[in-house]
Amino acid sequence: MAGQKLVGLLWMPCLFRGMTGFYCPGCGGTRAVMALLRGDLIASFCYHPLVLYGVVVCGVKMTALLAAQVCKKGRLLPVPGKYLVYGAVWITLINFIVKNCLLACGVDLLAI
Repeated sequence: MAGQKLVGLLWMPCLFRGMTGFYCPGCGGTRAVMALLRGDLIASFCYHPLVLYGVVVCGVKMTALLAAQVCKKGRLLPVPGKYLVYGAVWITLINFIVKNCLLACGVDLLAI
């Protein structure tokens, strides 16, 4: 019950979708976070793959930092942040295109 009240407080209609009938690049993000908190990785990915990407990137970065503190001997070769941002932009762009193409064909991924 409390989770449903929280979702009700967080939910806000998408203005882009209301005006155009298509999904915006961020549509599904809140649903993806809620699905991830429930442990439903597949639904989270379907709603918005950027959420899982962010969790994986943060997890890898934190693990690398912890490993560096434990080992304290060599330097880590970090992945430059700009490549992580490029990955996030590409995921968002592909998600936007795929969801709207499927929506135009009558398949609504956010209705899952």
